[in-house]
Amino acid sequence: MFSWLRICPLVLLLLVGCSSSSSKPAEGPAAQDKLREVGELLSIYSGEFRRGPARVADLARYEQGYPLGYQAILTGEIVVIWGATMPGEGDQTGTEVIVAYEKQTPTEGGSVLLHNRQVRKLTAAEFASMPKFTKS
Repeated sequence: MFSWLRICPLVLLLLVGCSSSSSKPAEGPAAQDKLREVGELLSIYSGEFRRGPARVADLARYEQGYPLGYQAILTGEIVVIWGATMPGEGDQTGTEVIVAYEKQTPTEGGSVLLHNRQVRKLTAAEFASMPKFTKS
C-alpha cells in the first residue's frame, strides 16, 4: 500500500526544483527611457527659465515627475551637457547635437539624447565625431 505521506514530499521537491527559473531577472529601466526623461527635465527647465540648467540641483524641483531621469543624472549614469536647452514637446526646432549621454558612451558607445529629442545608440567613434551642445 502506498502512502501519500511519502509521495507528497517528493512531489513538492520536484515542483520546487522545476520552478527555479532559468530566465533572466527583470532588468531595470532602459537607458533610452532614462534619456527621454532627462529630455523632459531639460525641456521643462528650459521652458520655465529660458536657459539650460547649470547643475543637477537646478532640476531637483522636477524629480517627482521624472524620477528615472533625475536619479540617472544624480548617480552619474547619464551625463548632461550643462547649459543645454531643449525645445518644447512638438517643437521642430531642435538639432542633431548631443545634450546628454550614458557615461560609458565616449569610450564604449551607448545611447545619447539629441537636441531634437531623439534618442540614438552610437559607437564611441560616432560619439567622438558628433557635435555636442554649445551655447550660441
